Amino acid sequence: MKLDLAQIRNFRMLKELDVDFEDILSLVIGKNNSGKTSFLSILQKFLSENKPEFTFDDFNINTQKDILACENNNSSPEEYVEPLLSLKLYISYNDTDNLGNASALLLDLDSEMHQLVVLFEYFLGYEKYLKLVSDYSEYKSKGINRDFEYYLRNNINRYFTVRIKALEYGNETNFKIINSDIVSSVISMQIIGAKRDVDNEQGHSRALSFLAGKYYNSSVVSEEEFPELQKKLSETDESLTGIYHDLFRPVIKEIAAMSYNPQEAELSIISTLSEKKIFQDNTTVKYKHEDTLLPEDYNGLGYLNLFAIIFNIRIKLDQLSKKNKPDEDPAPLNLLFIEEPEAHTHPQMQYIFIKNIKKILTQHCLESSKDFSLQTIISTHSSHIVSQCDFEDIKYFFRESSTSVKSRSLKALFSKMVTAENTPTKEEEERAYRFVKQYVTLNRAELFFADKAILLEGDTERMLIYAMMKKVDECTEADNYNPLLSQNISVIEVGAYSHIFATFLGFLGIKTLIITDLDCAKSDGSGKPKKCRFSEGTTTTNASIKHFTQCSDLTDILSLSALPITLSYDNNTTSWSLDEKGQLRLLFQKEENCYQARSFEDAFICNNLQFIVDHKNHFTSLKNITVLDNSPPDFYDIADRCISSKTSFALDVLLYGGTHNEKWTTPLYIKEGLEWLAQ
Repeated sequence: MKLDLAQIRNFRMLKELDVDFEDILSLVIGKNNSGKTSFLSILQKFLSENKPEFTFDDFNINTQKDILACENNNSSPEEYVEPLLSLKLYISYNDTDNLGNASALLLDLDSEMHQLVVLFEYFLGYEKYLKLVSDYSEYKSKGINRDFEYYLRNNINRYFTVRIKALEYGNETNFKIINSDIVSSVISMQIIGAKRDVDNEQGHSRALSFLAGKYYNSSVVSEEEFPELQKKLSETDESLTGIYHDLFRPVIKEIAAMSYNPQEAELSIISTLSEKKIFQDNTTVKYKHEDTLLPEDYNGLGYLNLFAIIFNIRIKLDQLSKKNKPDEDPAPLNLLFIEEPEAHTHPQMQYIFIKNIKKILTQHCLESSKDFSLQTIISTHSSHIVSQCDFEDIKYFFRESSTSVKSRSLKALFSKMVTAENTPTKEEEERAYRFVKQYVTLNRAELFFADKAILLEGDTERMLIYAMMKKVDECTEADNYNPLLSQNISVIEVGAYSHIFATFLGFLGIKTLIITDLDCAKSDGSGKPKKCRFSEGTTTTNASIKHFTQCSDLTDILSLSALPITLSYDNNTTSWSLDEKGQLRLLFQKEENCYQARSFEDAFICNNLQFIVDHKNHFTSLKNITVLDNSPPDFYDIADRCISSKTSFALDVLLYGGTHNEKWTTPLYIKEGLEWLAQ
């Protein structure tokens, strides 16, 4: 039995959130405050708590307004709409699953249907609504000067109640009310929270020892499993009883002397060692360092956290599989939620964890003597974990607005890319998907956690971009200005392939700046484009410009750039279209100082020729430096003939540009783009 989909409505920022699940592992990722903790919270409340309670702040802001409007409503039963928050689970099963407990959720007898639907609601029913309004009216009549919101915040669980429904798949108007016992017999959930009490500075120096005791309690079925342990305990009991007899003899004699019947007051103190107590109170975990055993709290927090996760995973899996309860079967559907496993661990540990976790989980299911199925959900904001995970396992949470979070599954990205426009063949589309998948997970997983992104084409721009951002920050004096260098911006060098990221950027939905080159070209006589200066050009060889503008004619492209070129993404059609309020801006060289550049280098030279001339004897990146003295200067020719290495040229600019890079200026097209991105 598998959980396929969870639909959450009106819970905090999760106004309308749909999350699909993978068979083994689902990796929930997203920036801070993107709803990951809220997602765990609602699952925990409905699936792990017997009587879940919520607060007024658990409702989405729009639903809060609906609830507060109840004060002045006079709705009839037919007009009344129940304010609620909800969790709906879509579950699939196959013919081999034991449906004994789950039979209570079945509402049809169609043998072809293999789906169950369970709906959890926290709602204000009509009768309770009337009582709420009446009680508040009585409350105010006592002269208490408190508004309706205050009263509701402090009494919400008196009026709102939990309701659980089993729905018919495909016909959800057909349902029946079920109780929480039925749900708990079908769905079992365990959580390993982000706070694991392994801080060796805060009194948890024996956290691992405590976990060792818990592991014994959860994994051992009976005392007979380890006869040698029982034998040693029995021998120790006998020895300790003799010692106790001598140790407590004076006290026992005094008790007998004070009794009117000494024979009835005669006490015996014996040893009754329990293997559970031994593990809990008398087990110490140490680790080996060279030839010495050191206390567990001598480990760094990273190792302590990793050890604690492994212990907890074993404990939770044993509890889910009912390992120490041979007469009980596991629930048909088992969920394990691991929150932020990266806490305190360095990147290498995170790599190892995510690479091995699937193997550990699968192996435990295989080792179980019972029919045991498991789905695991891991939440993280570690780019290191994402870089080593299976791309298709990722569930990306992002804030659509200040009050709404959405989730997108990356396995759906492939279907979008292979139906995207302007890719000639399916083979090329599949190749583009593989490229994005490998590039992002192996090199730029931080994109998933960025608020904004800059995609660059060349080495020169990459090395100078942060200096350019700093210059924009220093020149902007607005009171509400948020400096670029303090924002969460991911800078990525993608060469001439930014168009391949088009669908992925739309998928992420973050504000993006693409900085590329105009790349003017003319026909070489055989119909093939050839690099040339702007005055000779008729087209562009830049695939990204062609993709985003849907133009190849140079005149048309420059007409669009005057707008400037800002685009928005349509997730349904997987296409970008011009929109002045869009989240992506395409930049390339524009006319400046009466010159139209074709690349970053000649645009920079046009703006900073005197700076370069002043330092031409120091720039190791320059050759043919006499060309710099030609009058009038030919910026295209200088860029083409004088720069021997673009990387070295960028380093020379930084080295001789002054303490605050005040000796050179940023090309206008990049300056304007950075100012837009800062907003």
